[in-house]
Amino acid sequence: MENIKIVAGFAGIGQGAGPLILTERARIFAQYGLDVTTPLLKGAVSVVKALMAGELQFGNLAAPALLRAGLVEGSDVVYLTGGINQQFLMGRPGIVDRKQLAGGKIALAGDRGVNDLLVAFIVEELEGGGIHGVALTPQEGRDRERITHLLQGKCDAAILSPPLAIEAKRQGCNFLIDFAEYGLNFALGGIGARRSYIDQNPEITTKFLKAYVAGMHRYHTDRAFAVKVQQEYSGISDRSVAEETYEITCPGMPRIPYPVTGALATALRVMAKEIPAAATADASQFVENRFLREIEQSGFVATL
Repeated sequence: MENIKIVAGFAGIGQGAGPLILTERARIFAQYGLDVTTPLLKGAVSVVKALMAGELQFGNLAAPALLRAGLVEGSDVVYLTGGINQQFLMGRPGIVDRKQLAGGKIALAGDRGVNDLLVAFIVEELEGGGIHGVALTPQEGRDRERITHLLQGKCDAAILSPPLAIEAKRQGCNFLIDFAEYGLNFALGGIGARRSYIDQNPEITTKFLKAYVAGMHRYHTDRAFAVKVQQEYSGISDRSVAEETYEITCPGMPRIPYPVTGALATALRVMAKEIPAAATADASQFVENRFLREIEQSGFVATL
């Protein structure tokens, strides 16, 4: 029997898509009867639009686009899993402590994505911690330009995720804050799908998620292959950057990647300043974890 064709896109080349790409490259999806292709789209908003248009069946994306689409546009895209979404606030050379940010500037992408969400969140946290007068400075270009802005002193801090965070560190920038401090690690991204699609295709959804969980296990246990995949799909020329990305990423990865409703609730609270409906929204409406729960209860994870 021919495998079922599935398109599972991803929003960016950071470490967040690692398990998805590894699962496809290792042909684990094929072992579960699926022929999965994994195109790179231009950001999380594009992933949501492609899901709604039926161009994708599954998508790896960060939370703000999914939440905003549900709140504003009535989208039925929900998270089936949590996912890697490690983010760090990094200081320019010479800024080694968050206290030095008082009166300083943090780069803002201005695209209403995960960067802007985390900037709004951390400025609030810094203010609460007595670090006042932090201003936002618009950033031109994409993530790599954020490193340039740090090095040129156009901003004092910026939010980056590996592997770009590793590149910035090697050029003299400094880790100031790991958002894991706030429970926002492995929490603001994951695999999404339309609720209507998964309700109509429960067997395909279960197969996809079994393969994905098996791929995460392979990520955990096959360092060399995971590093190779990260290096290839992220376009990293220096293998040691991919290796350091893996070392940062792997230890905290959950064995079973449930969506983290607490972190989504935090995102909704921050977004409520822009979208009033977010203030009363229940984070659980953006999550469907019954498939992972059934997979766990079946004993599947224990067999890996």
